[in-house]
Amino acid sequence: DGDADRAVFVDETGAVVDGDTSFAALADDALEPGDAVVSAVNVSQRLVDVCDDNDAALELTPIGATNIITRTRELDDERTWVPIAGEGNGGVFFPPYRLSRDGAYIGAKFLELLAAADGAPASEVVAPYADYHFVRVNVEYDGGDEREDMLAAARAYVETADATPNTTDGYRLDYGDAWVLVRPSGTEPKIRIYAESADADRAERLAEEMRQAVESGR
Repeated sequence: DGDADRAVFVDETGAVVDGDTSFAALADDALEPGDAVVSAVNVSQRLVDVCDDNDAALELTPIGATNIITRTRELDDERTWVPIAGEGNGGVFFPPYRLSRDGAYIGAKFLELLAAADGAPASEVVAPYADYHFVRVNVEYDGGDEREDMLAAARAYVETADATPNTTDGYRLDYGDAWVLVRPSGTEPKIRIYAESADADRAERLAEEMRQAVESGR
């Protein structure tokens, strides 16, 4: 991108490899049991799965690179090894190299994956991390009172849901193989809802149920 601190990729067919997919592939290559990954609360299920598969911890922060850097430093002070951190927007950190995003270095690490793949093309290398469905819904509000009422309705829904809640930044519900997140936008008068699952219908359903809960607070 413009300041060269992120990287996204295009495979041999011309298809874009989205940032969540490349992040998961890079993390799967970097992690060992007992390691930790730092990412934001809107982290993809594919990274959750990679951490589970590698017996690694996933540390979630509020959205934003500064929050990821701060938590990575805290874990380093605690002697927890963090070989990789970042978000699904192409901004990946490799803390043992440097705790800043470097698009050229991210590109080089992705090329390492291809070089180790015995001639497999990029589409095959990322295929295990690509079969997920992401949904984003925006709900607009008119003022601060309506915003707080809608967030209170979201909180009430979260408190009764049969899922693991996370309140790091908004309200996230983890179902083990899917998730939904609701949080206010920091730049627009909107409540943002995100959902992801390997099943497209389930992702749509999770987002719609949360939307209904939020709008019940109007």
